[in-house]
Amino acid sequence: MKSARAKTPRKPIVKKGSQTNLKDPVGVYCRVRPLGFPDQECCIEVINNTTVQLHTPEGYRLNRNGDYKETQYSFKQVFGTHTTQKELFDVVANPLVDDLIHGKNGLLFTYGVTGSGKTHTMTGSPGEGGLLPRCLDMIFNSIGSFQAKRYVFKSNDRNSMDIQCEVDALLERQKREAMPNTKTPSSKRQVDPEFADMITVQEFCKAEEVDEDSVYGVFVSYIEIYNNYIYDLLEEVPFDPIKPKWNSCSTPMRNTDFVPPQSKLLREDKNHNMYVAGCTEVEVKSTEEAFEVFWRGQKKRRIANTHLNRESSRSHSVFNIKLVQAPLDADGDNVLQPEFCCEKSLQIFKNLFDRSDKIRL
Repeated sequence: MKSARAKTPRKPIVKKGSQTNLKDPVGVYCRVRPLGFPDQECCIEVINNTTVQLHTPEGYRLNRNGDYKETQYSFKQVFGTHTTQKELFDVVANPLVDDLIHGKNGLLFTYGVTGSGKTHTMTGSPGEGGLLPRCLDMIFNSIGSFQAKRYVFKSNDRNSMDIQCEVDALLERQKREAMPNTKTPSSKRQVDPEFADMITVQEFCKAEEVDEDSVYGVFVSYIEIYNNYIYDLLEEVPFDPIKPKWNSCSTPMRNTDFVPPQSKLLREDKNHNMYVAGCTEVEVKSTEEAFEVFWRGQKKRRIANTHLNRESSRSHSVFNIKLVQAPLDADGDNVLQPEFCCEKSLQIFKNLFDRSDKIRL
């Protein structure tokens, strides 16, 4: 039996934050990583909740004969070494997820040298889920009971969504389930023990005032940017045993050799938004499914880095969470067509840099 919905008059989707054309300022936060060893020299001091001061290392002071200066830097907020993952999420990421659910795009960007704690902050560690699993958890806590069935929303090559009827969606679900070795995430699978402890978030968090007259879908994609080339980390490259692959030495590759992925192209859609053409978008129904897709991309990224001898300082990754919202008809039975659909994204951007790197926002 289908749960009854209140038959309220249809009204257009109100997009929170769309009342002004002004761009939001970029909020820059600083998180200070604890020292690896107690006897290490600390060169950074938290002055207050918005300012840090850099101290010149003792050895450098001696070499410069006292010719040095100490510099202070200001941020929107500074998080000290004892900041918990939840405290960081509540201030930095929670507002972005709330805006996403209410119809606004967002960008969460980590920037720092190798070993500065970006992975711990973004992904987390066993028992301490990072910003990504907490963002996913908040999204699914908020829209869980209002999710459309799988394949009702279907991504196309125009950076938008098509809407299928219930019958077509059911047929596609049956078709996918019958396919051998399918890569489609499933809530029936057991969570991978490699990341099970990272996605277990103790604190329950959800957005308020979610539109109950709509249904929602979540799609994720994962790309890597390296030397101005864009690679799809979720793309399944079929192997053709008849047509050999060729390596950099112009000799055929063995079946077990690594096949480098093809670079993707940036294109502009009808609304003048830039997107990666042909990028794999995977529909997910839970935090576990979404993180499973992310972890799959992480493994492929590590394999590619090993075979292509990439320097981590030149590699940038973007995990994109697209939230699709479409209103139901007055009876609450059918999803209205794509022209009523609202699609917004939260991009999780991880950047590694060295002294010569520059960034433009």
